[in-house]
Amino acid sequence: MNRQLFVRGQNWVSLGLTLSRERRSVAVPVLSRLSRSTGNSGKLVAAKTLLRVVRSGFRDRLVTVLLDSWYMRRNLIKPALNMGCQVIGQVRRDTALYAPPPPHNGKRGRPRKYGSKLMPETVAAFPETTRQLFLYGKEQTVHYRSTEVLAYFLGGQRVRAVCSQLENKDGTRRQSRLILSTDLTLTAEEI
Repeated sequence: MNRQLFVRGQNWVSLGLTLSRERRSVAVPVLSRLSRSTGNSGKLVAAKTLLRVVRSGFRDRLVTVLLDSWYMRRNLIKPALNMGCQVIGQVRRDTALYAPPPPHNGKRGRPRKYGSKLMPETVAAFPETTRQLFLYGKEQTVHYRSTEVLAYFLGGQRVRAVCSQLENKDGTRRQSRLILSTDLTLTAEEI
C-alpha cells in the first residue's frame, strides 16, 4: 500500500555464498529476488524461497546461514532449522533470553520451560574474554562474553549468545552487539 512507484534497493533480497581462505573471506551473490508489490508476501517469504532453492544443492553438507539483523525472526529461522541449516545473526540487545531451567524437583505440575531471565547486569557478571581477531580486513581487539541460553522468540530454542564489543584505536569501546548462533558446537570466536 505504501510502496513507491519505483524500485529501490531495499526491495531486493539476495542470497550469497561466503568463500573463505586463510584469513580472507568474500561473499559472492548467488541469487536475488525482488519482493512482490502485491499480496501477502514480502522479504521474509522471498528469503525462505531463496534458501529452499539453494539448500537443495547442498543436501549432504552442513549449511550455516548468516542473517542480517532484520532477518533474525522466528518465521525465517525455524524454516531454516527445519531444512537442516544452522543460523547465525545479530539480534536486538533487549531480546528476551533465559537461562536453562533448573531440574524438575519431582513435585506436582509440569516442569519449567525457562529459567531466570538474563538481565544486562547478569550478562555483565559473566567472565569477559579479550582477543585479537582478524575482522573487517584488519586485526582488532574484541571483548566478549558468551553462554548458552534459551531464546524466547524461538520458542525456547537453545542458542549460543555472544555479547561483543570492538575496541577503537584510542582504547574506547564501541556499542555492544548481541549475536546468536543455533550451532552450539561453534566457539564464541568462530561466531
